Amino acid sequence: MTRLEARDLAWGWASVLAVGMAAGVALSLHWDPLAGPEYWTWPWRRIETGRIVPAMALAAVPFFGAQWAVATGRLARGRALLLLALSTFAMQLVAIAIQGPGFELSRIVFAVSHPVITSYFTDASALGSVVEALAEYPERMAGFHLHSINKPPGPVLYYAGWLSLLSPKTAALVGGLATGLFAAGSVPATYGLARRLGAGREASFSAASYMALCPSLILFFPGFDPAWPLVTCAVVASWSLALDRGAPGWAILAGVAVALAAFLSFGLLVVGFFLAGQGVLHVVRGSDGGLGRLVSSALWLLATVGALYGALYVATGYDPIATFGAALENQVRHSATLGRPWPTTVVFDLTDFALGTGWMSFLLVFFWFRRRWRQQPILYSDWMAWLAVAQVGLVAIAGLIPVETARVWAFLLPLFLLPVGLELSQWPLAARVSVYVALWVLTVLIGQNLVFLGA
Repeated sequence: MTRLEARDLAWGWASVLAVGMAAGVALSLHWDPLAGPEYWTWPWRRIETGRIVPAMALAAVPFFGAQWAVATGRLARGRALLLLALSTFAMQLVAIAIQGPGFELSRIVFAVSHPVITSYFTDASALGSVVEALAEYPERMAGFHLHSINKPPGPVLYYAGWLSLLSPKTAALVGGLATGLFAAGSVPATYGLARRLGAGREASFSAASYMALCPSLILFFPGFDPAWPLVTCAVVASWSLALDRGAPGWAILAGVAVALAAFLSFGLLVVGFFLAGQGVLHVVRGSDGGLGRLVSSALWLLATVGALYGALYVATGYDPIATFGAALENQVRHSATLGRPWPTTVVFDLTDFALGTGWMSFLLVFFWFRRRWRQQPILYSDWMAWLAVAQVGLVAIAGLIPVETARVWAFLLPLFLLPVGLELSQWPLAARVSVYVALWVLTVLIGQNLVFLGA
């Protein structure tokens, strides 16, 4: 490392930690701008430090134990990823349980069962026949509760499945816990996706490590949003494999993943921009198969989505196009009552997303850009990282999914953290771990001082 590079790294390290410290102080002082703009703010609160900090510290032990074990060669990264995921799940449990008067997992049941906090369980309870509900879904949506009115049937059917097996209270608990496991699973999935997009093992592990501590992933449990990054990883990774290997099986798998995404949340489909960018880059770089492979893979993907939804329509009468139209109409009507002034939302959507990533991520991305801009050659992982940042920028500028972006943009985390991991992998171990400590502190402070689930 040259003297200039060492100086840049030292400056970056100091700047990132300074941002983390400033954000921590501002949170503790309940500085209003951190809670959002006038048209949408997260409510302030104060959980006793003695209640939340020791419990969150205990939950973080597997995370920091994994960092030590990997650094000393005592544990392979594959197994260490399981420890990271375990830590994420444990911190999710603490974050929700600590909100009650004691330390109670019944808070999961409360949040899942609440008609406004999550909504899907409430609407599943009154769903009736699944086949009839799917056939009438577009017409029924207007009568659903807050979060169900603009979603496809996946989340409601998820809880309908648990309700068909268990008592309501147990179904809410088990279903909520399962969403937490899906969210924790996005930590190793982020590692796998980063590797697929060209990052090395150290960079991929750094991205997964940052992911494991993200406020968005931990503090919105037991909502569905922390589970969506797992779907993003499946969609992007399978499409990448289809382009690289040219086998129809991978394109079919990508089609299955896209169909699942469209059945769970229409918002996930904005990842199509990233998929398109991957396809264009595949052709421009002169990769194997070129334009022919891109067209073939895209046709297999679309045919798979069409076949799956065609079969579902024949079996149940479910109309995905009519459902999308109803969701869009409901969303427009709902947004009109909230006052979300575009283009003002562009800035505040980005700041709220920064809140969900612990703010430091934006500065890490900036330093990665600054470093890579001056270096050659441009690697495949560089193109993917630029495309990931462009994906986030596009969603913000277009106002496609405005407000509460700390929650609703969680599915973009595996992409956005690629350049974060690439940057952190260039830092000494002590500097990386200090960033993780700062991120853990910020996650604890956000959970202590802001209300995300209204619980």
